Amino acid sequence: MAWLRDSEISIDVHTMSRPEEIQSETPPDRPMDVAAAVGQLRVLVCGLGAGLIFVSLALSGFVLKQNRDLAAVTNNRQHQLAQLQTTQKSMMYVLNELAKYSVGKPELTAILTKHGLKYSPPAVAEQPTSLPQR
Repeated sequence: MAWLRDSEISIDVHTMSRPEEIQSETPPDRPMDVAAAVGQLRVLVCGLGAGLIFVSLALSGFVLKQNRDLAAVTNNRQHQLAQLQTTQKSMMYVLNELAKYSVGKPELTAILTKHGLKYSPPAVAEQPTSLPQR
């Protein structure tokens, strides 16, 4: 650190301590009390155990929430499928009538094919007769 005072410069140089200086600066080591060491270890183990219990409870709560949500979604999907099955019969009747109507109309057949509805027309026993021309 440099100080400027009336043209006098003072520089303090900090150097690394030598190992013997470090040892002499610290008070001599006293043997640690066994009871204090056991107490510190007990506090550390109890803290880690409490942390583990907290993390376990948090994960268990998350898994229970996910299971509850999954059960609700599954129940809703089953309800939707039941509704679709009740309306399927009338919807199939409408689609079959539309498919019968689309025979001979390539634009309607193309629309049905585009949406994945395949309809094979029944074999026609009678061919319609054409009107006589005048």
